[in-house]
Amino acid sequence: MRVPNRKTLLATLAWFLLLFGLFTIVYHRVVGHPLVPSYKYGDLRSYHPILIPFVYLASYLTRAWGAFLFAFMLGGMIEAFVPREKMKSYLSSKSLRSYVLAAFFAPVLAVCSCAMIPIFGGIMAAGAGIGPALTFLLMAPAGNFLAILFTSEIISPVMAGARFTSAFVGAILIGLITSRTGWAKKVEEKFAGISTTKAEEAVKRSFCEKSVASLHDAHALVRMILPYLLVGVAVVSFIDAYLPKEVAGTYLTGSLGIILGAMIGVPLYTPTLVEVFFVKALLDSGMSPSAALAFLLGAPMSSIPSMIGVSRIVGWKTVITYALLAILWATVAGFTFLILTGG
Repeated sequence: MRVPNRKTLLATLAWFLLLFGLFTIVYHRVVGHPLVPSYKYGDLRSYHPILIPFVYLASYLTRAWGAFLFAFMLGGMIEAFVPREKMKSYLSSKSLRSYVLAAFFAPVLAVCSCAMIPIFGGIMAAGAGIGPALTFLLMAPAGNFLAILFTSEIISPVMAGARFTSAFVGAILIGLITSRTGWAKKVEEKFAGISTTKAEEAVKRSFCEKSVASLHDAHALVRMILPYLLVGVAVVSFIDAYLPKEVAGTYLTGSLGIILGAMIGVPLYTPTLVEVFFVKALLDSGMSPSAALAFLLGAPMSSIPSMIGVSRIVGWKTVITYALLAILWATVAGFTFLILTGG
């Protein structure tokens, strides 16, 4: 009997982990309870302050480990199997189709707004129009599959659907409008003059080799995101424990709450996925769902750290234009959600 080699075993492991992670999510949705019981902590304030972040993390990890497994493995699969150079070649500013494609492609990159900056620069240098490139830049942190998956798992499927739809439409509109400004057109002309060389892969990797590579890519994704996520969740645990409910209930509800929700993300930078846990804590403290949606859109699209980085590529006029539009769109989405759901 022939023993499978190491490469075959690793390729099999990659697909097993992906499918098992998917199974845990489907099982929870169909059966109504998770495959493994989740830890419930009760009143966080009853614990010693040192224990609060650990208790909080234990609760979320026992609830979301299957989603973690599936999402990170899917990220690795996409990294290994999707040809990036071919993806970039479609992002021209000549037609609406390019913006739609950018909005569809962006969710595969489960990165925060700051990590998107070098990717955005590479897309621009590769010849993409500034409009689709901005759509890509904004959609990735606001509507990537990891963020949407965790929004569904931690908050609600309704909020996840509203977040994805609003981010998708908003990123396209912001990209379209910004690309029509004179300063954005000048930036596009500058990058159009940059010659780029697209090298073909010398050796085409086999399906097995790509599957093995997906494990390495998933591991890199975990190292890039998970530490910041855990630290962010630990910080949020204290907000959940000690934030007076009347604060969120007073200022983060109604019309004022939506406007504040869209704006407070500008000075408050949160790595990808951390904003989900942060919003969940605020919701538990009295924040309205419509204000939460505004925050989930405005924060990843217009944080100060990301704007500073992007300004080095396209200049401040373009940055301020898309940031103001992002805040405006987050506000519109929040009011629309309020009207449709009453929340």
